[in-house]
Amino acid sequence: MSSTHQSFLKGEALSLLRELKEDAVAKFGVLTPQHMVEHLIWVTKTTIGRKGEPEGEPTKSHLYFQKFINEGAIFQYKPKEGASQADLQALKYGSLVEAVAQVEPAIDRLYKHYEDNPGAIAYNSMMGELTQDQLELFHAQHYRWHLHQFGLIEDFA
Repeated sequence: MSSTHQSFLKGEALSLLRELKEDAVAKFGVLTPQHMVEHLIWVTKTTIGRKGEPEGEPTKSHLYFQKFINEGAIFQYKPKEGASQADLQALKYGSLVEAVAQVEPAIDRLYKHYEDNPGAIAYNSMMGELTQDQLELFHAQHYRWHLHQFGLIEDFA
């Protein structure tokens, strides 16, 4: 089953990421192009499946995230005071090209999980429980947000 979000993630998003230049400058935030790509890979992979189980009622974080998803997952830039590139994690891949090459396998892994586990509900301690549709919306909007951050798409929402 292919959704609009899947078509975007595996089509336009991948194509635009392949156009990203190492010297591109973010319109906002402190991420470098490669840090942004590695962030997308990490978030995509870490939201697959269940990372623990709920311990009772949804937390404040879970409720906030559900509201965020239900309102369309519209990201907003909220600068962290004092944040700089010195705060960024070490890069995992040797180049931007190497990092971009790992995006498609991460997306494929996400969809393979749902192909193998129809109806699966993802869970992690920050986001809470999410259906495939909710997770797809989140990832599509998350990718759009970072593509917008680097001027690869003009409109975000």
